[in-house]
Amino acid sequence: MSGAAEITLEIAEQAMSWYLELAEPQVSAETLLACQRWRQASHLHEQAWQRAENLGRRMSGMRQHRPLANATLCGGGSRRRVIKQLALLLVAGAGTWAARESGLVAPLLADYRSAVGERRNLALADGLQLQLNTDSAIDVQERRIELLRGEILVTLDRSAPGRRLRVETREGAVTSAQGQFSVRQRDGYSQVALLRGDARIEPYSGAPRSLERDERVNFTRQEIFARRGSSAELAWTQGMIVADSQPLGDFLVELSRYRHGHLGCDPSLAGLRVSGTYPLDDTDRVLAAVSRTLDLQLNSVTRYWVTLQPRAVNG
Repeated sequence: MSGAAEITLEIAEQAMSWYLELAEPQVSAETLLACQRWRQASHLHEQAWQRAENLGRRMSGMRQHRPLANATLCGGGSRRRVIKQLALLLVAGAGTWAARESGLVAPLLADYRSAVGERRNLALADGLQLQLNTDSAIDVQERRIELLRGEILVTLDRSAPGRRLRVETREGAVTSAQGQFSVRQRDGYSQVALLRGDARIEPYSGAPRSLERDERVNFTRQEIFARRGSSAELAWTQGMIVADSQPLGDFLVELSRYRHGHLGCDPSLAGLRVSGTYPLDDTDRVLAAVSRTLDLQLNSVTRYWVTLQPRAVNG
């Protein structure tokens, strides 16, 4: 068996994570050094990195094909899922470029995108303002927005007569003539919250329905479901994350959207409750505060692999 065939899915995922991280703007010297150390730690790491670079070059060469943007996250809505899909190509050692057929293309083709941990404001034509949450991507064409991944806050002060704004997800569309609402692409469903104005949900295979102010719903291709929610879920627009007796496991899943790498906890701790308001611009500070409050041990293999564990008892 050749060395290349020994690359595991875990190593391939690490290689793709490093590759996508180094593709972000303003990469720090610390990140570059950490990636170099990872590559030098094993010949399999270096082989996986070479494959990731080759895959990246092929994807970069396809950027001029705009229809591919629609397939950026085909079959999955999260960066983690994309990494897993691309890692499968590395492990398989595909000698030809199969991503075109499989729909796996780099999440770098969108008209507008935000990096992990970044929140981006956009002022577009006709009184349309958008705020992109962390790791989000959209395509924009006149009065149509396609949410490829992540989450956006839409503020529409006015609309051209007879032309409603349309925000499309994988499950359907949200249309509005005026107001403010958020849309988030989840795995298998979309999430919408109407803050003011009007909004109408149009599932691709289900009955449409208008929303009331402050209403929050999830919808699939077939159905619309009311859900519990509060203004705290949009705290990201103010650079904060809010937890109100939230299970630690769920809190870490949300926090992990705003930082690179792996973030988790010992399974025995997942049900512990977290409360507080924390700044998103310093997730290390958030983790330190949570670990102190819950009297947990914060273990960092690197800053990109962090777990919360029960505090060791001395003696």
